[in-house]
Order: sequence, then C-alpha cells, then structure tokens
Amino acid sequence: MNLKDFFFSYNQVIKADIKKKKYFKAFRKIFNYPYKFILNKLRETFLLKKINLSKKKDDKILKNMDFDELFKNFNSDKASKFMINNQVIDGHNYSPFYEKYFQKFKNKENLNILEIGSLRGAATASFYYYFNKPLITCVDINPFQIQIFSKNIRSIYIDTQSNEVLNNLCNYLNQEFDIIIDDGSHNVRDQIISLNVFFKKIKKNGIYVIEDSSQYLSAPHLNPDNLSYGSKEIILSIKNNQFEKVKYLSNNEVDILNKSIKNVFLEKGNYIQNKINISEIIFIEKD
Repeated sequence: MNLKDFFFSYNQVIKADIKKKKYFKAFRKIFNYPYKFILNKLRETFLLKKINLSKKKDDKILKNMDFDELFKNFNSDKASKFMINNQVIDGHNYSPFYEKYFQKFKNKENLNILEIGSLRGAATASFYYYFNKPLITCVDINPFQIQIFSKNIRSIYIDTQSNEVLNNLCNYLNQEFDIIIDDGSHNVRDQIISLNVFFKKIKKNGIYVIEDSSQYLSAPHLNPDNLSYGSKEIILSIKNNQFEKVKYLSNNEVDILNKSIKNVFLEKGNYIQNKINISEIIFIEKD
C-alpha cells in the first residue's frame, strides 16, 4: 500500500466505524491502522510473510503456465484442486472459464484489473503472471493481509456493505478497468450494489465477474432479505427487461445497467458446500 492509498483507506475505515456507531473500534483504529501500515512496510522490506512478485526467480516458468497451473501454484480455491489444512480437496474449478473469457486480454499491454476481495493474494499473483504486466488494484476489508506485492499492485480498503465507502472508492480510483472481479463477501445485496457502483468503471468490451453467486443457497446469512433468488436472477432480469426480480436498485440505475450490459455468461464450477454446488460464476460484458 502506498502512502496516498493508506491515507484514503485510513480516512474511510475510521469514518465507516463512526457511522456504524462503533466508536471504540474507530478510536482503536486511529492508532492501530498506522501501526499495521508500518508493520506491512517492514514485512515487505525484509520479505517477512511477503513475496515480491517482481523478483521471483521462477518468473519465466510462471509466465508459461495456464490459469489452473497458476491457481494451483499459489493455492487459490479457484483451481481444480487446492490445499486446506494440509489436505488437497476439489476447488471451484473456475480455471477453464477464466481461460475462455480472459484469453482476449492475455497479451494486452497496460491491462487494468480491479479485484474486490483479494484476501492473501493467491488469485492476484495468478493474474499477475497470466497477463502481460497488468496493473492490479486489490481492494479488501483488510488490505494488510495480502502476502504478495509489486510496483504493479495497489492495495486499498473497501467495505462492500457500505454504499458510502463503495462510492468514495469508485470516485477515488482514477482509471477505468478492463476486468473487475468480485470475489468479496458473496452477499447477494453486496454483489448487486458493487456491480451498480463499479460497472461504470469497466471499459467498452471489458468484463465484470461475480464469483460464488449461488453461495447464499448454502449460507442463508448471505441473503439478508430472504429473497427467493440471487444475483444471477437479478442480473438476467436487468439484461432481459424483466424487472420482477430486481432488488436494491432504483429504476434509473436499472435503466443505466440495462443499456450498458452487452452479454451475460453463466458458468458452473465444482465446489460443494452443505451438499450444494456454490460455484456459480457470472461474466458480464460491457457494451
């Protein structure tokens, strides 16, 4: 995280807690957030629990890997297999879909990617090596937990449950994106609100991705309004001018999205949770 992005994040995180009336948390973060920033810088300097992607010795090998090889290498659950608790299990297997829809961007120079929900950076590192020197902006509720860094990677705070934070971040980011990937909260409301805010940042023919859009079926807390449908149905309703299953958006916002969406592609991976396949992924192409 650079100094400018730190001050933006610091301001947003304090304001967000105050707005939620979490005054003690806000007071704590006044001191804790700068400490985390300094600690993060020290870890990057001395490579303590941090990997500098710009100086990896196996750079050439990684550049020749496909998505599944990269996801496996960095242990992302997007892979066909990944490791958790020292055990290899089936992953979401999103690799073939990313190959299918992102192939056209593979050799594009100055590719701009926004990743909502970067966690420890396993997928970030995979995108970094798959594309040709991409510029990746990672936004996460805990931006200091990411374990990789590079001059081509930005790390910024986001709270997808806050309309104010989402809009402030959208205004703060001073570029458009070829690709936006929402792998954040997986909350139905958050996915639709984030789409509404950030879709305007997508370039013409760019792609907006929503991962795990059916996870609410196995985790009811991700569907706070107890809807009988999820993000997929809302987005298809917007695209097809059938608005009976539209939620969280004004008529004007629906109209703007309807005119901006060129194509919606639905794919299904393999990850099972509570006997339900939650690996639904949506690719939305900008008109």
